[in-house]
Amino acid sequence: MIKRKKEKCLFVNVSKSLDKLLSSSKIADKYEIVFYKELEPSEKTFTNYIKENDIKVVVFENSQLNELSKKQVNELIKLRLSGVEIHDSEDFYECINKRVPIIKTQDNQYFSDEIFSLRRKRRLLFFKRGFDILFFLILFPIALPLTIIGCFFTKLTSRGTMFYSQIRVGRGGKPFKIYKIRTMKTNNGGYTVANDNRITPVGKFLRFSKIDELPQLYNILKGDMSLIGPRPEQPKYVEEYSQENPFFNLRHMIRPGVSGWAQIHLPKATPEESLKKLEYDLFYIKRYSWKLDVKILLKTIKIVFTMNSH
Repeated sequence: MIKRKKEKCLFVNVSKSLDKLLSSSKIADKYEIVFYKELEPSEKTFTNYIKENDIKVVVFENSQLNELSKKQVNELIKLRLSGVEIHDSEDFYECINKRVPIIKTQDNQYFSDEIFSLRRKRRLLFFKRGFDILFFLILFPIALPLTIIGCFFTKLTSRGTMFYSQIRVGRGGKPFKIYKIRTMKTNNGGYTVANDNRITPVGKFLRFSKIDELPQLYNILKGDMSLIGPRPEQPKYVEEYSQENPFFNLRHMIRPGVSGWAQIHLPKATPEESLKKLEYDLFYIKRYSWKLDVKILLKTIKIVFTMNSH
């Protein structure tokens, strides 16, 4: 098999976001990375440097794009018209990783230049709510008998209630009660771990098949949740993550979801991956469209029917 030659990607004066950009294996798989310290070398123009090195993609730090001279801007425009891709570092990170970059420095400071430009797309969210109701009406006749069967075997094989409820944080930071079929021997919270002995044999199948999540259709009908959105967290974890990351509460701009952009990319995420999950959630809020919802839904259906997390 012939190995495809990587395109050259030139980083120009990229500083604070460079480590985060280069830590993505997706970038290294697709591009050959080239670094450039000065915008205009004394011996040759920037344009000549790009043409001589056959560079197809140029990435700048956001602040650098705002400080270019008129001559440099004209030069970059000519390069862009000739087919060279010009990106700022945050936009490039989003394009490659499908996440909004949040850069954490060693002294626990955070950078994300465009994060406060996130906004709810009210017109689209109106149609999103309509789609949620339609999905409920379509799925309810199928979900009801599966839920009854799941509850029956749960009650038959272990002590305790059939349903499990828990307080989660929803849109606007308001708490609500989420419902599932009980899959553990006792109603205790916390993250599950590999080979968790709290999960019953029936519970393992219910989790594997996602049948335990079907009662959340009631949450969708009530308007607490949407079919697609950031996964709702418990209040104690919201408080913990908000103290660790000041941007965390931005995920509460929209209704939480049964499935979401973060869930299909990190189905088995650990607490240590909360920052990466947040980047996926904020990407979803920023880039939300009905096409993105359909993509997530199809991926979720594939996971359910193949019983595979990948």
